[in-house]
Formats: sequence, C-alpha cells, structure tokens
Amino acid sequence: MSFYIYKFVLLKRFKRLNMNMLKNTLNKLVILGMETKRVLIADDHTIVRSGIKLIIRDFLPSAVFDEASNGDAVIACVKKNDYELIVLDINMPDTDSIALVTNVFAYRELSKVLIYSMNSEELYAKRFIKLGVLGYLNKESRTEEIRNAIACVLRGDVYISRKVRKDLSDDSHSKKGGDNPFEKLSDREMQTVKYLLNGYSLLEIRNILNVHSSTVGTYKTRLFEKLKVKTVRELEELARMYQMEISKL
Repeated sequence: MSFYIYKFVLLKRFKRLNMNMLKNTLNKLVILGMETKRVLIADDHTIVRSGIKLIIRDFLPSAVFDEASNGDAVIACVKKNDYELIVLDINMPDTDSIALVTNVFAYRELSKVLIYSMNSEELYAKRFIKLGVLGYLNKESRTEEIRNAIACVLRGDVYISRKVRKDLSDDSHSKKGGDNPFEKLSDREMQTVKYLLNGYSLLEIRNILNVHSSTVGTYKTRLFEKLKVKTVRELEELARMYQMEISKL
C-alpha cells in the first residue's frame, strides 16, 4: 500500500470516528435534555391545567406533572417535591395569593414560577415580580405568547407580556402619583370599598351613606373601573396585594 493510499484510509477512518463521537455526544445531550423534570400546574379549572400541560410537553416531553386546585394543595406539593417549573393561578378559591407565593419561595427558594391569571396585569405583575416570580401572563394571551413565556421562565429569565411591558414603561414616564391604585379613588368610593370588603350589600351601604341606590351603584362601577377589578373577590385580593387595612380605609 502506497503512502498516499494509506493516508487516504486513515483520513476516512478519522472522519468516521469523529462522526461517531459527534453522534454519541448529541445522543448524550438529548438524554440530558430529556431528563425527567417535575412540573406543578395550579389552577382551579381542570381544562386550564390540561391546556397548559399540552404546551409544556413541547419543552419537557418526559416531564412528570402534578396538579393543584387550591393554595393548600400547592404547598403540600412544594413541601414534597422540587419543581422545574410552577405555573400558578393567583385567583384560586380560599387562597391568599401573596401568602401562597411567599410560602412557595420559603420552601423552594429557587423555584421558577410563572403566574397565569385573569387578574389585571397592570396592577399585579410588578408586585409578583418583586416577590420573586419569573413571569406574569394573562389568561387572554395567545398560545404563541404562552409558549414564549414558558420558554423564557424555563431559561431562568423574567417574562412579562408586551402589554405589561408597555404599561410599565408608560408608568415610568408618567408624572402622576404613586403605584397604589386606591389613591385614585374619591372619598365616597373609598368608603364604598370599605363597606364592600366588610360584606355589606349595596342596600346597606345606601342606608349608611344616606344616598340613592343608583348613586351607590355608580360608586361601585367607578371604583371597579379605576381598580380594574370585576368582582368583590378580586377587590379583596387587590386590597391584600396593597396591604390595605380595612379599619384604616
């Protein structure tokens, strides 16, 4: 065998060896990427949990999913397992969302938490980001945006939707007052908030304030619009969020 033929054979073997090494390396990377991960999805609606699960499987095909429908179930899961990702609704029944998120981080300090909720992004996103969550997404978001949010949080990056980013940017350039939305309310509207949070009906509030029923209805409509809430339950959640003490309203 001549020198050149021998050299040619060696080069072919070397290339073949390199290709095999490359394939083995890629296979190892795939196996590492497919390592079993645990994901917790917390929402009181089964259909929402199922939909989120389908989307997450695109990123973590072999993931093991746990589900929770209330705050107590979330804490029970977090005490028991460490999660690659936690998708959390902050409007589950009988759940104080601030306390829930705080407790999640108390047990699992490095948790990657994505808030997925119908609650107003403008009012809630900044608060939860400050608590340590990595993302806040409104349930009205399109599937592609949900995918982007999940991918971002899995990387360990902070995600807020374009809408929230724009709102936060507008806030930073605004010369108007502080962050507390309750400061926008009139005295009468604040009084109405107090009575609503204490469980009073509109008829009872009318008698206390000595005004017409339609006037109380107007107060309620206006304060709901200003606070971007739709129900008394959301109002209660917002009051807790901004640490509003009912006795001081």
